[in-house]
Amino acid sequence: MHFDLINSYNEIDEENRLQSSQARRVEYISTVESLEKYFFPGMKILDCGCGVGIYSLMYAKLGAEVIALDIVPKHINRLYEISVSENIQLTPVVGDAKDLSRFRSEEFDLTLCLGPLYHLISEDEQAACINECSRVTKKDGIIAFAYISPYSVFPCVIRGDANRAKSELVEKIVKEKFISSDDQLCFWTDNYYYTPDDIESKLKMNNLEIIDHLATDGQSIAFQSVVNNLDEKAFSVWMNYHRLICREHSILGSSNHGLIIARKK
Repeated sequence: MHFDLINSYNEIDEENRLQSSQARRVEYISTVESLEKYFFPGMKILDCGCGVGIYSLMYAKLGAEVIALDIVPKHINRLYEISVSENIQLTPVVGDAKDLSRFRSEEFDLTLCLGPLYHLISEDEQAACINECSRVTKKDGIIAFAYISPYSVFPCVIRGDANRAKSELVEKIVKEKFISSDDQLCFWTDNYYYTPDDIESKLKMNNLEIIDHLATDGQSIAFQSVVNNLDEKAFSVWMNYHRLICREHSILGSSNHGLIIARKK
């Protein structure tokens, strides 16, 4: 799985994904705004599954002590290049979200897990990731988990390739809620999809208190052809609309990405 996952990310532009369009920016803006109240300068942050470090770089610039971990060496190499060229102090590390044994228990004020759960398709792997993120977070500290809903995926897939409009793929995504890289229906790499209720239940079972839950892109990806063509004033109105509805339970499952913010008890 690791080999396929790494190769898959080697082929995409993860560095610019969240800034590549206005519709994509909604996820980034929503994530930053929802975590803003928990930030303080000097806090210690683990960005677990950091990609090329869009959040790591931002928090480091704001004065946090940041360790940025990702399983894809290409991501960490690029993050190191950026941090050096911009003189941003952080620590980039190649590592696996399921094994954070290099870190002490209760070491971090804030742990971000904004990608790993997408790609862990066995319950044991998911439990290892959640348990490790919880272990390294201080008591009363904050952990943010991103997930992908099964109800948002199929439209995105066939928008990119109408030939994938197959009943078998619908069953795989909506009913089985996962697809592996060795499945002939696979359109990317190993992926697991959580309903909003499923992810809440899983985190509560791990002694985590859910304090926020939002649809980080909401309707923005579904209506990206409209959102991407909005001028600055109209996009501001769209963001205000998004902020009003992104925590409505009826919207959560239809969003491409969801975010749960939890407190470690």
